[in-house]
Amino acid sequence: MEPEKKLKICFILGIDPFFDGGMGMYQRNLLEYLKSCDYEMSVVYFGKENKEFFKENVKYIELKSSLPYPLDQIMDNFKILKYIKKNDFDVINSHALWGAWMQFYKKRKNQTLVHTYHGVTYYFFKSHLERFNLIKKVLLSPLLAFSYLVEKPPMKKADKVICVSRRVQRELEKLYCKRKNIEFIRTGVDLQKFKIYEKSRVKRKLKLDQEKTYGLYVGRGGYWRKGLDRTIGISKELYSKNKNYRLIIIGADRMKVGHLLKEEFILYKEVVPREEIPFYFGSADVFFCMSRYEGGAPTLVTSEAMASGCLVVCSKDSEQEIIEDKKNGLIIEEFGEKDAEKVLEILKDKKKKEEMIKNSIKTIKEISLETWGKKYSDVLFG
Repeated sequence: MEPEKKLKICFILGIDPFFDGGMGMYQRNLLEYLKSCDYEMSVVYFGKENKEFFKENVKYIELKSSLPYPLDQIMDNFKILKYIKKNDFDVINSHALWGAWMQFYKKRKNQTLVHTYHGVTYYFFKSHLERFNLIKKVLLSPLLAFSYLVEKPPMKKADKVICVSRRVQRELEKLYCKRKNIEFIRTGVDLQKFKIYEKSRVKRKLKLDQEKTYGLYVGRGGYWRKGLDRTIGISKELYSKNKNYRLIIIGADRMKVGHLLKEEFILYKEVVPREEIPFYFGSADVFFCMSRYEGGAPTLVTSEAMASGCLVVCSKDSEQEIIEDKKNGLIIEEFGEKDAEKVLEILKDKKKKEEMIKNSIKTIKEISLETWGKKYSDVLFG
């Protein structure tokens, strides 16, 4: 009797899966969940050279990409197309902009195509255009048409579509059309790593002042979209009212944000090892998600902050859908003195703060890594 054939799965991520950004961690968490299953798993991404290698029983395929944006997005999808035509996979799960290849792909018999939208690029670019003057808006407006076209194919061709939030599903259906087999699955969090630590212990480990109140910003993406300027703005007000306040900034690119880092209350950490990140969440009193546009609701870092017992403060336009104002977090939209007073009021009210954190942890336990992984795998293989 012949042994049963292993199911062959290909994940098309585009970006480096070993990069400690949101999408890289998303893929690694998914692989971590699936590693106990007897699947033959491959990950396709783009880098500086063409190479293949194995790591922890997963095959990684790096395809060389060197063209400037947005030409790279077009050519990269054709490289993906060429690769998958030469290989036989049972399930192909592409992500974000790397699903345009479906427009030209003839699906094989008994093959399943799944695409995951982490946001809607059209609305992402639309939010970005708000920061520019009229001339730049006109010059950059073709990006809207480009994003519309490049993200459309999976909505027509994929057998199943996964969205990371209701917002993403709503925006996709508004922009393109409603369709069957589309659902949202909120991003899970590793509750074994992100949990409540004894603050004095983790502060001592990170050499932080025991008497200080710490705010935290974590983000490797564009500082304007992620709202670093907003976080610094409200932190400036907090510092003016409490000289013991400090803001820890992790991940922001110094070359891009150097002009924002001159405030004396800022502790800047450009790169922090992934294994140390839970301790920074554990030492922080308040976490800021001040984004102008997000797909995830919650974003990975917001869920990690909630699991770690931080008071989560979100911008209204980040639309962190699981956050209920003054119940399990705080939602603000002005980022000045008025909103700083709201944050301080909760930080000073120990009973209210503990109640909100308790509700926050209760909420986030509903989307643990295991719960998320089970829902995701049910879509892939169901």
